[in-house]
Amino acid sequence: MTSLPVTATTRARDVLAAEWLKLRSVRSTYLMLLLAVAGTAAVGLFATARAKVDSPGYFDAVEISLSGAVISQLAFGVFGALAITTEHTTGMIRTTFAAVPRRRAVLAAKAAVTGLLALAVGEVIAFGTFFLGQRELSSAHLDVGLADPDVLRAVAGAGFYLFVMAVVGLCLGTIIRHTAGAIAAIGVIFIEPLFVLTGFPAWLKDSVLWWAGQAVMSSRPRPGYPSASLGFIVCGVYAVLALAVATFVITRRDA
Repeated sequence: MTSLPVTATTRARDVLAAEWLKLRSVRSTYLMLLLAVAGTAAVGLFATARAKVDSPGYFDAVEISLSGAVISQLAFGVFGALAITTEHTTGMIRTTFAAVPRRRAVLAAKAAVTGLLALAVGEVIAFGTFFLGQRELSSAHLDVGLADPDVLRAVAGAGFYLFVMAVVGLCLGTIIRHTAGAIAAIGVIFIEPLFVLTGFPAWLKDSVLWWAGQAVMSSRPRPGYPSASLGFIVCGVYAVLALAVATFVITRRDA
């Protein structure tokens, strides 16, 4: 019996299959995504319930229901980082690079698998939380529907934002290679400062990603924040630059 020739497509498929197997075999994958689901739903329901009683001057029914993204962004970032730092911790990364000497191919496969899973779960979280929040707001007649202007874009944008968080987290894990260090970096980059810089514009109060993410997840223009289109561009550029740096670093260091 003759064997089929090994092509570049076959090798790429094998690398993707291997990375998918590793990702779904790690318990932290399920823990981080479960934390994102629970945290986003809980914070979103609390925010919408409070909005019915004390509606602020600026009110966006979509953004209020997606308030839990402040929790899920961290969970998705850590999820992305753990996709590679766990291999550095166990030393399995040496086996991975021995099996696939082209390190850029390994990173590309990890980014593809991690990113696609993050995008799928992120969209489920975004739409699920949106519908839960609108159900809560409906009793006060504050709810909106997906057919309303910019609502579908904002909800889908929340899933895209979480996808970006996971990709950037993967890149930070690639660069730092230590779980604790990567999580600390994610906290500094993703989470809003604990103090308020009064008198300063929003982009100095918040992390750049959260600043852009708020615009992406809003169905109404938010004072002090960019337009939705600029928010998408900033998030995309952030992910591309992070991947470029990670790709450069992964080929310049020992495992």
